[in-house]
Amino acid sequence: MSAFHHRRRRQEQKKLKKQAALNLVSLMDIFTILVFFLMVNSSEVEILETSPDIKLPDSTSEQKPDNRLVINVNAEDVVVQGRKVASVSSLGTQEGMILAELKQELEYQAARRGESPESGFPITIMGDREIPYWLLKQIMLTCQQTAFTRISLAVNRIEGAVATAPTETGVAS
Repeated sequence: MSAFHHRRRRQEQKKLKKQAALNLVSLMDIFTILVFFLMVNSSEVEILETSPDIKLPDSTSEQKPDNRLVINVNAEDVVVQGRKVASVSSLGTQEGMILAELKQELEYQAARRGESPESGFPITIMGDREIPYWLLKQIMLTCQQTAFTRISLAVNRIEGAVATAPTETGVAS
């Protein structure tokens, strides 16, 4: 091949080379759908922060919890809003049904919230499924003594299960 043919061939190849163009229309469609999907689904999920050492009991309850004061109870500690109030081992030796340390913290939290509504303040107890019943009973009684009368128990919701009569391990509301 002659030099003339090589130049001519290179010129034709340069003409045929096109700049790559990025088509953003389909990418924008995907992101638009993704944004709407996330907006719709983000409002239906409510997550209570739990500690890894608390194993919640299971339930078929349909009612969702409100955003409220949370008491975490595990095998070692009683914690209100992230603040350790008492150790479970020391609570077993106390006399009486009211837990003094918990009552003091709940009175402080009630004072921060202002005037108590007629039905009382709402509170959620996140107790490990292995905590003794006497401890749960004392915590609930202490809550009632300090204007936190709307008590809820945090549980893991079982999807698709049909609610039945309470069994030996069931929880009555």
